[in-house]
Amino acid sequence: MKNFIHHIVLTVTDSKKSAEFYEKILDWDVVEQKGTYAYLVPDGKKYPETEFMLVLGEVRDEKNPLAPFNRNNIGLDHFAFGVENLDELKEIEARLNRLGVTMENGGITDDDFGGTAIFCKDPDGMKVEFHCLKRG
Repeated sequence: MKNFIHHIVLTVTDSKKSAEFYEKILDWDVVEQKGTYAYLVPDGKKYPETEFMLVLGEVRDEKNPLAPFNRNNIGLDHFAFGVENLDELKEIEARLNRLGVTMENGGITDDDFGGTAIFCKDPDGMKVEFHCLKRG
C-alpha cells in the first residue's frame, strides 16, 4: 500500500472561479469541469491516474455555507505545495506578481519553522503555501 495523498477536495463558493485561480497560480491543467466540480492535475500528468489531484467542489449538503473559511476552526489550517528550490520559488513569486495575487509579507518569506515559503489566499480565503524544499 502506498502512503500518499491522491487528492484533496476543497469546498468553494464558485468552482469555476476557484479553478481559474488555481490553474493560474499552480500552472496546472483543469482536466474536467463536471457540474459544480473542477479537477486539476499537475501539467503533463495523466488523468485520472495522476498521483495527485486537486478537486474543487461547491457546497452540496447545505444551501449556503455556514460561515466563511476560518483557519482557526477545527479542520483545515492551510495546505502547501512543494517547490524544489529557491529559483523555482522566485519564478512562482514573479508569476503571482504578474497575476496580481496578494502575498503575505509581499512575497518570499520565512515560514515560521525555519523554512522559506510564499503564502497567499484563494478566492474563498483559504491559505495556500508554496514551500521551498531546498535552500539555496
